[in-house]
Amino acid sequence: MLEFLIVVAVCVLVGVGLVVATAWLLLRRLLRSRPVVVGSQLVAEGMLALAAFRPGPIANRAAALRAVRISRGHRLLHDRVTAAQRSGAYLGDVPAVLPRLEAEGRRIRDGLGRLVGGTTADPRLLARADRHLATLADLTEAVATATGVPVADETLAHEAEEAALGLRLHSAAYTELMAPGSSRDQASSSASR
Repeated sequence: MLEFLIVVAVCVLVGVGLVVATAWLLLRRLLRSRPVVVGSQLVAEGMLALAAFRPGPIANRAAALRAVRISRGHRLLHDRVTAAQRSGAYLGDVPAVLPRLEAEGRRIRDGLGRLVGGTTADPRLLARADRHLATLADLTEAVATATGVPVADETLAHEAEEAALGLRLHSAAYTELMAPGSSRDQASSSASR
C-alpha cells in the first residue's frame, strides 16, 4: 500500500510540475506576443502624450514630447524596414543594428519619462534624445531610399558588372595605346627613319 501511495504522490507531483511549467511557458509567450508588446508600447506612449498635452502647467513638457517623438520614430523605422525586407531591398547592416538602436531608444524614453514628472531638466539627456531623433530620421530616410531602388536580378547585376569591367579595360587599353611615348609612337618613329 505504501508503494502505491508513493507512486501516486510522484505522479501527482509530476503532473503539477507539468501544469505549472506549461502555464509559465504560455504566460511568457503571451507576454512576448506582438499584440501585447504593441499594446504596452501604445499605453506607454499614451501616458506620455497625455502628460505632454494636458492643459495646465507641466513640469517638463519638452521631455514628454521628445519621448513621444522617439516612440513614433522607432515605430516608423520598424515599419519601413519591414516593408523594405518584404520588397527584397538591400538594407545592409540596418536589420542587425535595429535591436541595439531600439534598446537605446527605450533607455532614452525611460529617462525622459522620469523627467516628465520632475521639476528639473537634464540638458544632456535632452541633447542625447535630439541626437537619437536625428539618427532615426537619417536611418528612416536611408531605408525609404533603399526601398525605392528597384531590386536587380542576380544575372542582370552580374552582366552589368562584366559590361562595366569590359568597358573600363577597353578604355584603359585605348588610353595606353594613344598616350604619347607609347610603343605605337616608337614603332612609327623608327619606321620613318
